[in-house]
Amino acid sequence: MPYIKYFLSTGLLTILLFFFLNLFLQPLSGDLTRLGNFSENDFGWNAEQPKLAIRGQDEITPNVIVLGDSFSAGNVWQSEVMMKGEYRLLTFQWDNPENLERWIISLKKDYPTTQYVIVETVERAFINRFNTTQSTTSYIKLTPQKTVPHYTASKRVIEVPYTLADPRYVIGATINAQRNFSETTASGQTFVSPLNRKGLFSNKRSDLLLYYTDDNLKKNWRLDELKKGVSNIKRMQESAKRSGIVLIIAVVPDKSTTYGGFFISPQFVPQIPDVWEELKKQDINHINLKNTLISSVDKTQDLYLPNDTHFSTKGFMLMGNAVVQALKEIHSIGTEK
Repeated sequence: MPYIKYFLSTGLLTILLFFFLNLFLQPLSGDLTRLGNFSENDFGWNAEQPKLAIRGQDEITPNVIVLGDSFSAGNVWQSEVMMKGEYRLLTFQWDNPENLERWIISLKKDYPTTQYVIVETVERAFINRFNTTQSTTSYIKLTPQKTVPHYTASKRVIEVPYTLADPRYVIGATINAQRNFSETTASGQTFVSPLNRKGLFSNKRSDLLLYYTDDNLKKNWRLDELKKGVSNIKRMQESAKRSGIVLIIAVVPDKSTTYGGFFISPQFVPQIPDVWEELKKQDINHINLKNTLISSVDKTQDLYLPNDTHFSTKGFMLMGNAVVQALKEIHSIGTEK
């Protein structure tokens, strides 16, 4: 029947169209391209990255315990730390911030070799995680992260996908690929913002930067809330010290913070409270990753991945080296006392 042939041919053409659009857009690999409906063809990284040997966890005699979020998943910067000295790391994923103090001071029971605890958090989550009332009664036991030793990828893998992407993503990414973004624009859970120069990233549209919409949570920060959060850390630092543990805070700056000097239009006006400055004022053991990254971003292409909220291997290695330096300095100060 003619209408059946028409129906089948129309369906086949639609499938072929989506197949070739999938090839053009390239397989999704970044969280920001996925959340914002942008193509890997436009925002996937193209420059080669160094290969880093990812190590397994030390669950027997760790001397450095890490509590982290997605920036600590995968054991990437931790592997760089383990290569630079006698550091044996064990990582846990961030959970239950109201139980943080009790969790830290109880670590010696399960891991008596613990000397340092590094609490890593992304900048945008700082106030929510530390400006909390600590529980004095409840305690939750966390399970260490599992890591299979391997090497990081030096090149972005572009393979023909076995299944077609979500049609809504395909349509959105195809539309965004044709758009000219002259000002900061929201797309899904991502902002795309024009930069004042190209070349900071290796993707095709390196004149644009993608960043997570939750970065804008900082616009609502109040200085008194930040001070209270850092004051809570001060108390935790003293509690940890009484238990024979040195607490170190590692705040990873949001992508929009690190590349703030390259936006055509400033993203945070008036200026938001500075976490690292307040940590310094209250004499908290911390790693100033903001200074480390901002001083490197102009000369390190793809410091953060253009399609993702996270670092490239280069960025994780920089973080690992900053952690090593902080551990050496804190150890030196401790031995002098």
